[in-house]
Amino acid sequence: MFLKPKPNLPDIAKSRAEFYLQQIAECVGFDRFMLPVVSRKTLLGVYESERDPNRFIEFVGEHLAHDVRDVRFRIVEEQPANSCGSGCSGSCDGPSELPGRYDARERSITLGLEIDRDPTMGLAALVNGVVSDLLHQNQYDSAHLPERVDLAVIGMGLGMLRNQISLVKRQANNWDPTQWELIPRPFLDCESLAYVNAMVAWARRDAKPDWANDLPSDLKRPMRKSLKYLLKTSDSLFSPQVKRPVLAQSQQEWCELAASESASKQVIAIRHLAPDGIGDVQQGSLLLEKLRSANVAITLHAIAATERMMRQRPTVPREPLLGELRLLADHRDDQVRAKAMCALASLGQVDETTVETAALMLEENIRHVVFAGVYALSTLESLQDHILPPFDRCLVRALRTCDYELVDLCVTAYRHWLDDPQTHLQDLLRDSPEHLPIALEVLQKVPNQLVQLRRGA
Repeated sequence: MFLKPKPNLPDIAKSRAEFYLQQIAECVGFDRFMLPVVSRKTLLGVYESERDPNRFIEFVGEHLAHDVRDVRFRIVEEQPANSCGSGCSGSCDGPSELPGRYDARERSITLGLEIDRDPTMGLAALVNGVVSDLLHQNQYDSAHLPERVDLAVIGMGLGMLRNQISLVKRQANNWDPTQWELIPRPFLDCESLAYVNAMVAWARRDAKPDWANDLPSDLKRPMRKSLKYLLKTSDSLFSPQVKRPVLAQSQQEWCELAASESASKQVIAIRHLAPDGIGDVQQGSLLLEKLRSANVAITLHAIAATERMMRQRPTVPREPLLGELRLLADHRDDQVRAKAMCALASLGQVDETTVETAALMLEENIRHVVFAGVYALSTLESLQDHILPPFDRCLVRALRTCDYELVDLCVTAYRHWLDDPQTHLQDLLRDSPEHLPIALEVLQKVPNQLVQLRRGA
């Protein structure tokens, strides 16, 4: 039996890339995402023929059909960053950014190095600068975010220099991957670069793109894997060849998209559910169905949507949704149970059963699970005696590991529950003289109210 083709990205990262590509295309035009891919040889040759950065900027502008006559360029030499130049595939982490800055107010591109010192890095920075100008001139709200510029650069056929540079070797993964707007990513990592390049080939109906032979080895194989998947399934919200805006569609249309077999389309549709446009029963049934999904990406986004809808639309049937959230607080996936517990706490729905589950979370070794348990318990008016000892142990561990965000939350909870939290802390930390002053200082600073949950914890 043949194995089904799969993309090289997990569903959440795949849906994120598709959504932002669609968002950018609806802003600057789908035709720009059908432009031919410019080879690395061509890009380097444009500069080498005249050694004129301004001529290179003009070439990129001509490719994009974007007027760059008012774009200013200058070089201000900076201290070289920890860089492997053209990007290595070994232990080097590579540079953390491109050596260029774009100023939207002045429409200026400033390079931090002479292009001849590192043509790949310097010219890639110029490409990013011109694309940033295009996004800003079209009033794209997120034009200042490197990830979105990266997506636009590659999607519009200008990514062959960028593909040679390893800006992100090890992407930092947040425990709650639903927070796209609150936690924007830096540049695209290797996996995302490979997938977006696959989308570039698929969008142009190019099953065997010649330019793919010029990709670095760590991009080439996963890119071809995803291209095979896209050619087989056409599973992408972003389809520039169709040229159809979808992000402003009705709630009913989003609900229909949520019934798609595509996990990434479901994720994007769930993110667009709003508290109007469809009936309470229909919306409640949809959320309940998605909370019960076997796909973790869909479940996580359904939890976020359920929390949002229950806040904004009190008439949505609550009990079935709350019951499902309580079941998910015991889910086998750590992200799901932490997010479900945080949602219950945020909604003020931590009941007796949930309290026991939250108490068990305190003893976990996974930080975000512990945080979810502490946050849920901190929303209670009082704490049962048998839960206080594990809560105390949690505070001690947080002090030992210098996890001051968790310390703040624990100490704030003590102040909320106890008549004399200072005496309790002094008794608890009697044998830890190095930690007691920290806890007491936090006690003096924290307000006598609950700490707001920071989703990036």
